[in-house]
Amino acid sequence: MTPLQKLLDFIKANPPGRDSWGDLGWKSKLCESLPGWENIVREESNWPHIEAVTCRDQESYEALCRVLVNTAGPRLVIRWLDSDVPEQAEQARNWVYWRLHDMTDELAIEVWSRLDEQTKLRLIYDCFDSHPGEPFATWKDITRDLYFFAHRERPLRHEAPLLLMPMIGYVPSPHIMKLRSIVHTAGDQKSLKIIDELIAQRERACNIAYQYQEAQQSCPYTPTREERELIARVVSIARRSGYRSAALPRIFLSFEAPPIFVTYPELEEDSEEQRDPGESSIPREQRSRPETISIEEALGCYVPSPRIILYARGLRWFAKRKGLAEEMLRAVVLVHEIGHWVTHLLPKPGVPEWPLELYKLTEDGVHEGWAQLITWWVVDKVGGELEGTFHELNKSQGGPYRVYEKFKAKTPQSVMASLERLRQLRWPARVEEWERLCF
Repeated sequence: MTPLQKLLDFIKANPPGRDSWGDLGWKSKLCESLPGWENIVREESNWPHIEAVTCRDQESYEALCRVLVNTAGPRLVIRWLDSDVPEQAEQARNWVYWRLHDMTDELAIEVWSRLDEQTKLRLIYDCFDSHPGEPFATWKDITRDLYFFAHRERPLRHEAPLLLMPMIGYVPSPHIMKLRSIVHTAGDQKSLKIIDELIAQRERACNIAYQYQEAQQSCPYTPTREERELIARVVSIARRSGYRSAALPRIFLSFEAPPIFVTYPELEEDSEEQRDPGESSIPREQRSRPETISIEEALGCYVPSPRIILYARGLRWFAKRKGLAEEMLRAVVLVHEIGHWVTHLLPKPGVPEWPLELYKLTEDGVHEGWAQLITWWVVDKVGGELEGTFHELNKSQGGPYRVYEKFKAKTPQSVMASLERLRQLRWPARVEEWERLCF
């Protein structure tokens, strides 16, 4: 007797009433009675014979059909999508529902073309619900944590309240983008329109939330995964010179006008749509434009209290003005401000913190030179778009931000050793003293 016939006889000997076994029961019994049954099921030439014995009027082999389709994979799925047997068609649709994103693009496109409209809608809406993209995925995590916290089943993982979570924009998840790619390649314009409208809805929601946060002036900012990696690299450089890790200063995303827009409001206005000159009763004063645009005046600053402030409006304006990716610009500025914190407060046994009053009175060239040098050490190793953003940003900076170039040829360990001596000076440090202390 052939292996196929043994499998068919086994199914016949266990009528649909045994379907109460469930998936695990069928698999267990098949493994006991027919070792290697999976290979029989995967052989396409065997499928018509198997289908014949699993099709019985008014009776269901639902669990067995699910086992068969999960074992045979996408080719049987495609075959069963058009099956007249309800259990076969339903299990094929369920397989697609859970595993479409695991298929090769070629198979996924073929499967999508065979689906009915109801199943397509189910897949689209489930994808947006299960993998919504950011910031909605984080919102779901926070909401779930708040629920469990209320029931005391587990602690919160997030510190920031839901409405204070920084809002930068909508980022569709990889699952959504893959589904859109499949639908687009399959030429399904109706489903593509639905997906694009759902993306647009979420973008509009993010814009509303962004405007709300602008009205709140500022909110706590949690660095992204990429930004945390860059910060870790900064701290690693310091640790190699004997410094210890420490909790980060508080970081805020501010929606207030950065200092440069207070002095030159026309810089921000010029980036917006042209207004009717007669709209204002106060004419604009004729002012010369600033020759340089410093990081601290436009993009972010370090406050020795300590805290770090990132200016959302300045970052958005400068990125658009220079054709830079805003997330890359924000990462460079954040590392720069972390550099200020490292020089001021990062602890090292036997070395004091930089005394606050002396730190404040120290020359800008020392402060900005240190922050830019630390940033350069990181971006020089990472390279790519991050390094390009750093150099493009530096073109707009004045003299204090170029001081770091004096120290590029020295090793980080040599320069970090000079920080100990600068912190122990009894007067405000100058660039010349820093150069003299850096052997």
